[in-house]
Amino acid sequence: MITFAEAFAEEWPRVVGATLRSFRDLDLAEDSAQEAFARAAGLIARGERIDNLGSWATTAARRIAIDSLRRDAVLRAKLPMLVEPEGEQADPADDRLTLIFVACDRILSTEQQVVLALRIVCGVPVADIADFFGVREATIAARLTRAKKALARGGDGFAWPDGPERDRRLESVLTAVYGVYTLGHTAPAGDELMDARLAALALSLARSVAAEYPRESEVLGLLAIIELGEGRRPARTTAEGMALTLAEVDRSAWGRQRIRAGLDLAARALPGGGRFALQAGIAGLHSSAPSWEQTDWGAISTLYHGLLRVWPAPVVRLGAIIARSHAGELARSAAELHAMAGEATGEFARRVQSAIGDVAERQGDPTAAVAAYRLAVVGENNQALVRYFERTIARLET
Repeated sequence: MITFAEAFAEEWPRVVGATLRSFRDLDLAEDSAQEAFARAAGLIARGERIDNLGSWATTAARRIAIDSLRRDAVLRAKLPMLVEPEGEQADPADDRLTLIFVACDRILSTEQQVVLALRIVCGVPVADIADFFGVREATIAARLTRAKKALARGGDGFAWPDGPERDRRLESVLTAVYGVYTLGHTAPAGDELMDARLAALALSLARSVAAEYPRESEVLGLLAIIELGEGRRPARTTAEGMALTLAEVDRSAWGRQRIRAGLDLAARALPGGGRFALQAGIAGLHSSAPSWEQTDWGAISTLYHGLLRVWPAPVVRLGAIIARSHAGELARSAAELHAMAGEATGEFARRVQSAIGDVAERQGDPTAAVAAYRLAVVGENNQALVRYFERTIARLET
C-alpha cells in the first residue's frame, strides 16, 4: 500500500503546477500546496480517508490561495488570472516537465534554476538542497526568494513556455534534471545511499525531454548517463546498505538490459561532443568494462580531457585527476589532489579527501590514507558512505 510520503512525492508537482497555472504566483503556489498537504496529513492522522490525494490537495490548495489573497487585499488584481476551470486537469507528466521549463527561465542563474527545480518540482527540503550545495540552509532559502522575486519582476516569468522558448531553455533544463539525478544518485543524508524517488523522477524527466527532442545529442547523453547509472544501481551497496566502489561491486548484478540501452544512447550522443555526451561516454566505458582491472583508463582520460574543454568545472577536474591516477600517474595525481583540497569546501571537499585517501592507499601509505578518509567522513550525513569510510579505515588500521 502506498504511503503518504510516497503519495506526496508523486502529487506535489501536480498540485504546485495546477495552483501556479491558476494564480501565476510561485510563492503562493508553493505555500498553498504545503498547507494543503499538511491539512491532508492531519486528517489522515485522525483516521479520515482521502481516496485521491492529488485531487483533494489541488482543490484545497486553490481554496487556500484564494483565502490568502483575500487576506492580502489584492484579490481584485489576482482574480483575472484564475483562468483554469476547477474540473480541468493537466496531464500529470506534462506538469512536471513544464514546471522544469518554468524554473529554467533564462533570467535566473544556473544555480537558481537548479535550486528552484529541486524545491518546486521535486519537493526537496531546503535543508537537503543546502547540503547538496555545501552551504547553509538560510543561504538556499535566500536564493529561492531571490529567484522567485526575479521571475515575478520579469512580468511573464510564470508563462508556460512552448515552441522556441522551450528550445532556448533546453540546456538549462538538462542541467536542472542532471542536478536532480545527482542528488538522487547519492542522497545528502539518511540511511540509504540513494534517494530512489529523485533518481526515478530524473529518469522520467529525461525520458520526457528525449521524447520531445529525440535527435539532440545532449539530451541523449543525459538520458544515457541516467540509464547507465540506474543499471549499475543494484550493486552499489552491500546487503547491509554499505556503499561499494566500482572496484568492489558484483558486475553480474547490474541490470544488463538497462546497461545496453544506456550504451546505445551514449554511442548516439558521443559524436556531438557536448558536456552530457562526453559524460555518457565515460559512463559507458565504465559500464562496458568486464571487470575493474579491464577498465580502459586511457580512453577515459581522453574523454575527460575533452570534457574539461567544454565544462571546466572542479568536479570534472577531480574526475580527470582520478582517471590519470589509475592510468599510472599516481605521484602527479596526489600532488594535484592536495592542491585542490586547499580550495574545496562542503560535500566536494569530502570527495577530494576520499580521492586523496584512495591514491595514498595505492601508493602504499596507509597512514596518509586513513588521515584523508577521516577528513572525508567529517560532516558526512549519508550513512551508507559513513559505513564505507569506517570499514575502510578499520581495514587500513589493522
